[in-house]
Amino acid sequence: MTELLTRAEASNYKETSRHADVLAFVDELCRRTKLVKRVDFGQSGEGQPLAALIVSDRNCFTPELARRQKKLVVMIEANIHAGEVEGKEAVLALARDLTLTKLGQKLLDRLCLVLIPNFNPDGNDRISPNNRKLDLKTLEGQVNPEGGVGMRYTGEGWNLNRDSMKQEAPETRNLAKFYQSWWPDVFIDCHTTDGSIHAFDLTYDTSHSNEPLFSELREFNREMLERVSKAVKTRHGFDSFWYGNYKEEGNPVSGWHTYPALPRFGSHYRGLLGRIDVLLETYSYIDFPRRCAVMRAWLLELIRDAAKNATAYRAMTQAEEERIISRGESPDVRALVGINYGVATRDDKGALVFEYPAYAKPDDVAHILAFDEASITARRYPGKRRRAYLTPHHRTFVPTQAVSTPAAYLAPAELASRLEGHGIRFERLDAPRRFTVDSYRVARREETFSPDVATNVPPPGQSEVPLSQKPKPVRFETVLTVAPERTTREFPAGTLLVPTAQRTGTLAVYLLEPHSDDGFCRWQFLDGLIQVGELYPVHRVVDSAHAPKKAE
Repeated sequence: MTELLTRAEASNYKETSRHADVLAFVDELCRRTKLVKRVDFGQSGEGQPLAALIVSDRNCFTPELARRQKKLVVMIEANIHAGEVEGKEAVLALARDLTLTKLGQKLLDRLCLVLIPNFNPDGNDRISPNNRKLDLKTLEGQVNPEGGVGMRYTGEGWNLNRDSMKQEAPETRNLAKFYQSWWPDVFIDCHTTDGSIHAFDLTYDTSHSNEPLFSELREFNREMLERVSKAVKTRHGFDSFWYGNYKEEGNPVSGWHTYPALPRFGSHYRGLLGRIDVLLETYSYIDFPRRCAVMRAWLLELIRDAAKNATAYRAMTQAEEERIISRGESPDVRALVGINYGVATRDDKGALVFEYPAYAKPDDVAHILAFDEASITARRYPGKRRRAYLTPHHRTFVPTQAVSTPAAYLAPAELASRLEGHGIRFERLDAPRRFTVDSYRVARREETFSPDVATNVPPPGQSEVPLSQKPKPVRFETVLTVAPERTTREFPAGTLLVPTAQRTGTLAVYLLEPHSDDGFCRWQFLDGLIQVGELYPVHRVVDSAHAPKKAE
């Protein structure tokens, strides 16, 4: 039988797979083995199928069977940014190796793998050699395969890794439903990153949102990642470290700084759901074959660790889910949910600008493998001499706004479909009803530009505009200044009652508060209902409330 190869493998890594290649590979693998099944979970903005490959034994191809067989569910997403194609190629190759060789024989007994090799098919097929073109002067781009890669955004212009909270892209909405159905214990997101010059093959991270609230999960997640990092080094020879860039570009001792804790990023979003999450970022300055190899190595070792420690993984996610529900059942004003991490400043025209600083704890030190300072300053890769640096590790976020979890929220009917999109349960009041509520009076309303969220897509065949060239602003955010007040008042029939005693309870808090940096208000979904001087249309219920019952 002909060997089954990805397009990257078949072209000696001169090309990357088109979506048609991905689907053909998946279908052929399904024909060759009973250990896989293709499941389509919707369509892209331009009508292409969003395909997942379920990999497991004992015909375990549904969420219900996975729960019944007590298998740990691991979901892997690749190509969310379609210029970052290593995950796509590695996921396909690994699915083949786990099922057509003995590699997955013991692993699949304990795991159900849900693989999404090409989450952004429309962006993927807009291939150009000039997309993500390497430019070390601006620390941007990558060593591309000769045939080029796709673009960062979808065909409609959405950045899918800034869309988790607002869910404006059909790809995001379809994945959300799929995710809620499978409710994976572990989610792995595959990316490629440029930025500061260092000597790691891959950097990794997990959610940073609300670390104090999810302290046990975050500690478990970090220990797991460091354990896997050592396994990747021992078994495969790749160097890895926590994701970041130099705090002051070109200065490796200035600090190592991670990315903002905004839940518009998928990793932070899933962290609010109390799940184990992994962000993988291959390094764009190493060559394409090596990027594919290090991504495959990390995915394999993550899967091995999950299989080996499946009981502990499951116990951790179950305990975290119970804690989320408990916060809604027995509200404690001392248990605060950070809902805004932005530090506001104003530009020379008086417009709002936000920074999202990460802080370094006194004992948190990053061990950075890089090159001599002259090479870093000259932006030379690789540098002349390898060197290690000790520097403060900036990965702790402090909220500028935090609130307690109320028993429930009362929200306008206009938010019904958006709540449903996030799997947040609610009931509609069937008759007018009085509640004691904490409300917010709107004192001020402003608008600010939201960078790298959406773009104007160039015609097929043309390359996208690099971020360093500051593409034209497309998407904006509403920023409110509010003052709290308590009242007892009647709410009309049809008002949505949103209890927080549910697995999405902490997410609901983040979405519904008016001063959230990533909520429904911020994304302008309530603009038509907001007036300065009037009450914000979502209210915090002081009385106890319970979630409508529905099977998980």
